[in-house]
Amino acid sequence: MENSKDALEKLGSVVSGKKELLILTHTHPDPDAIAAAVALRLLLRELFHVDASIAYSGIIARAENRTMVKKLNLPLKQYSRIKASRYDGLALVDSQPGAGNNVLDASSFCDIVIDHHPRRDDTKGAFVVIEPELGASATILIEWLDAAGVDLSADIATALAYAISSETQNMYREAARRDIRAYLSVYVRASIRKLAGIINANLPHYYFLQLGDAINNALMFGTMITTHLDEIRHPEIVAEMADFLLKHERIGTVLVSGRFRNHLIISIRTRSEGINAGRLIKQLPLDPDNVGGHDRTAGGFFDLHGKDRKEVEEINITIRNAFAALLGYENPSWRKLLDQVPRKS
Repeated sequence: MENSKDALEKLGSVVSGKKELLILTHTHPDPDAIAAAVALRLLLRELFHVDASIAYSGIIARAENRTMVKKLNLPLKQYSRIKASRYDGLALVDSQPGAGNNVLDASSFCDIVIDHHPRRDDTKGAFVVIEPELGASATILIEWLDAAGVDLSADIATALAYAISSETQNMYREAARRDIRAYLSVYVRASIRKLAGIINANLPHYYFLQLGDAINNALMFGTMITTHLDEIRHPEIVAEMADFLLKHERIGTVLVSGRFRNHLIISIRTRSEGINAGRLIKQLPLDPDNVGGHDRTAGGFFDLHGKDRKEVEEINITIRNAFAALLGYENPSWRKLLDQVPRKS
């Protein structure tokens, strides 16, 4: 952890003389990436008088995330609609170059990198702050904003509060003391009505269709559940289904996959103390440059260009069996989740 005032001094030296920065999130930004980007934009403008634009290259499809952006009037742009060369600085939040979940490759140099995921060996930047002990990137920005004495609007405070609560599942998952302090700091300044509206966003019809597919396709063995969704509407549904299935009373670890265009999206969730999801996913037969995670959560993708449906099914079986083997289950007898006889309470 770097002292916030020291960090602000270094940040100021990096952006000195710049007119406008481009702040990138990961491809399909979640609330933490969105809020961290908005907070960095505010900090640059208020403390250093430097303008910034925020861009993402994928889609924002999850109902809560779309509602967050709309209700809070957050200024995000689609990367394909901007001219990156017009900016004289580049920042990346909640990700790192070459992580596979943003438009930058490993050789890309950023003026600013702010992230809470484990540091990649090839991450380069003039000002790099990576704190994997934290549950959210938004926590770092809240600490800096408070240290700088920057006033937060209710909308930005709401975005930051929702970022931390969603990223840590209301402090249930990987929340450090600093995350809790940061959350409380912005929660009292947030719009509770808007926050409630985001948390309880209306869900589209296709969510229930894909929820039905996830449950109907789910296989269970021991303390594992795995399921696959074919031709998903958006990548975020995979993580949503993984979070949902982990609520099963007998389950400790979940693997969910889904085909989105020419990629197989993978998500792992665990509540088992002896399992590190980030390490687990890197041991699966996947490109290690396209996966990553923390103790309890991990995700990534597998390139499916040129693969037919049968080949995709075989890839899924290979990943599923490797997943089981890494958890100590050789040749598991998978059974349909809905065929399981419930235990008597």
